[in-house]
Amino acid sequence: MKTRSTLFVQFFICLGISVAFAQQTTTIGKGNLQKVNVTSSSTAVNGQRTLTSTGFLPNYSAAARFLSQATFGNTYTEIQKVANQGIEKWLDDQLAMSNSFRIETYVQNLHQSMVDSLNIKNNVNTYTLTNVGVSNWHFDAAWFQGCMTAPDQLRWRVAFALSEILVTSRISAFDGNPYALASYYDVLMDNAFGNYRTLLDKITYHPAMGSYLTFLNNHATDVGKQTYPDENYAREIMQLFSIGLYQLNLDGSEKKDANGQLIPTYNNDDIANLAKVFTGLSWGDGTYLGINAKDIWSYTKRMKFYGIDSSDAKKNPWKTNPRIVDGHERGAKTFLGSTVDPTASRTAMQGEADIQDALNIIFNHPNVGPFVSRRLIQRLITSNPSPAFIQRIATVFNNNGSGVRGDLKAVIRAILLDPEARNCCGDDTDTFGKLREPFVRYMNLIKGLNLTATGGIFRNAMARVYDQTAQRPLSSPSVFNFYSPDYIPNGPLKDAGKVGPEFQLLSSQTLTGYFNALNDWLVNDDPTDYYGLFTGETYKPNQDPKFNTVADYVLTRNDKLPQLLDKYNLILANGRLSTESLNTISQAIKGMPYSEDANGVPNTTEAFRRVRLAIFLIMTSPDYLINK
Repeated sequence: MKTRSTLFVQFFICLGISVAFAQQTTTIGKGNLQKVNVTSSSTAVNGQRTLTSTGFLPNYSAAARFLSQATFGNTYTEIQKVANQGIEKWLDDQLAMSNSFRIETYVQNLHQSMVDSLNIKNNVNTYTLTNVGVSNWHFDAAWFQGCMTAPDQLRWRVAFALSEILVTSRISAFDGNPYALASYYDVLMDNAFGNYRTLLDKITYHPAMGSYLTFLNNHATDVGKQTYPDENYAREIMQLFSIGLYQLNLDGSEKKDANGQLIPTYNNDDIANLAKVFTGLSWGDGTYLGINAKDIWSYTKRMKFYGIDSSDAKKNPWKTNPRIVDGHERGAKTFLGSTVDPTASRTAMQGEADIQDALNIIFNHPNVGPFVSRRLIQRLITSNPSPAFIQRIATVFNNNGSGVRGDLKAVIRAILLDPEARNCCGDDTDTFGKLREPFVRYMNLIKGLNLTATGGIFRNAMARVYDQTAQRPLSSPSVFNFYSPDYIPNGPLKDAGKVGPEFQLLSSQTLTGYFNALNDWLVNDDPTDYYGLFTGETYKPNQDPKFNTVADYVLTRNDKLPQLLDKYNLILANGRLSTESLNTISQAIKGMPYSEDANGVPNTTEAFRRVRLAIFLIMTSPDYLINK
C-alpha cells in the first residue's frame, strides 16, 4: 500500500529531455516488512505475501508489464492469456522451449530461392549459390521472419540482450555477408538459456568474433620480426564480456583499496599474456594458419586450431627449408592472478588446452556474476537495479541451487521473477525503469498491432528503423554497443548519480527520426521495408505484411474513445498512461473529422486515421517511452 506518490515525466521540451520529481513516497509492504507485525485470518505468511505484492493474482496490467520485459511485445489476446495462466507458468513454458528457428538456414533458403528463380527466368546462364550474391538485408529478413513466427519469444528477447553485451557487428570486415551475421546470432539463440561458460567458448571460436576483434590468424610472438599477438580480444573479453575494469562486490558495487581508490581487475601485462593464449586460431575450412577466408560460408564454421604455422611449406612445398614456426605461443602465461601452463610443458600443438584454461580462469573470476547480472537486468528490467537486486541475481549466477555456475536459464528466471522486477508498485521510484530502445519500440508496434502477412512470410529489411533511429540487430558502431551501460545523461539522473544507457542513443536526429518513422509505419501504413530478392523479381504482396486495425473502427466514435485508448494503453504502455496523457490524446482525436453512414458505420478513412493517430500519440508519450 502507498500513502502518497507522485511522478511526473516531461519527455521532450523542443527536442531535449527533462525529468521533474515531486513529493516523496511512504511505503508499507512491497518488501518493506521491517518493524511490521502481520496477523491474518489464515496465516501470517499469507499476510506477508499480500504486503510484498506476491499474494495478488496476475492482472492484465501486471501481465502486460511482464511481457514488455520478457518479449518484444504482445497483442491483447496474448496479454489476456498470460494474465489468466500466470506469469510463472508462461515463463517456465518458454524456458523449456528449444530454439525453434535457425537464422542461417533461412538465409540459405532465401539464397537458394534466388538461384532457383534466376534459373527459371533465364536458362542460358548457370546460377549457383556461389555466383548469386546475398547481402546484409537477407540476414535482416531472416531475423525478422524468425522473430515474427517463432513461439519461443523469451529466447528472442534474451538473445537480443546478449547481442548487446557480446557484441559483433556488420560494421566490420564481414560487412555484406549475411551468413556471418546469421551464424553468430544463432549461437546467441542456441545458448540464451545455456551456460555462460559454454557461450564464452562459442563466441571465442566463432570466426565472426575472430574477425571482428582481429585475433583470427593470430600468431605467436616473432621477436625477429618484432611482431606480437593481437591484444584486441584479450582486452575486450575481460572488459566487456566478463569482468569489467574494476573489482566488484557481489552486489555490483566497486571495491576500493585502503586509500579509497578503485581496484583494477587487470593491467597491460594481463592483456599481453592473455593475448598469447588466443594464438593459433584460423578458419575452420582452412588448411594452415594465416590463410584467407575461402568463401562466405567460412564464417559459419568453428575456428580451427593450428599449433604450428606451416604456411610457407603449404604455399611453397618445393622449398627445402620451409619456414615452420609456432602458431600458438608456448610457455607460462599469467593473467588475473592465475597461470596457464605454469610448468611451460605444453607443446604448441597442445595450445588449445591453454585456451580452455584461460576461459575457465575468466569464467570463475568473482566479478563475472555481478557483471553479467547487472547487464542483463539493465537490458531487460531497469537501468539502475538496486545493489540487492544485483546481489540476488549474481548469487543465482554463482550457484543455480544445484551447484552449477553460469546457468543462464536460472539467471533469466530469477531476473524476471525478482521482487524488484515484479513489484506492482515499482514505478514509484524515480529512477526505476528504462528508456525503451528505438528498435524495441519498433518491435513493440509490430507485435502489439499483430502485423500480418497473408502468405506467412514477413519480408522486411528493417532499413528504415536503422536509418531513422540508428539501431537494429548486429549493427552496433563498435564493440562498445550502441550505448554504454554506464552512460549518464545530463539532468536529474546525473544529479541523482544514476545512469541512463539508452539515452546515449537519443538525440534530436534520432528522436525526430523516430517520430517520422512512426508516421510512416502507422499513418502511411508502411510498417516494413519490402526488398526484392534480386533485380526484376515479381512483387509478392502476400510477403509485404501490413497492420489490420479495422476491428478498432467501432471504437473511434467520441463516446467510445476511452475503450480504444485503454486497449492500446495496455498493449503498448502496460496501462501506465496517466489520466492527463489520456485526456490530452483523447482531445486531440476528438478534434479530427468523424462521420458515420445511415447505419452507424464509421467512415473508413476517418476511422483509420483516428486509430493510427491514437497509437502514434501513445507511442510518443513519456508514459510509454519510459518503461517502468
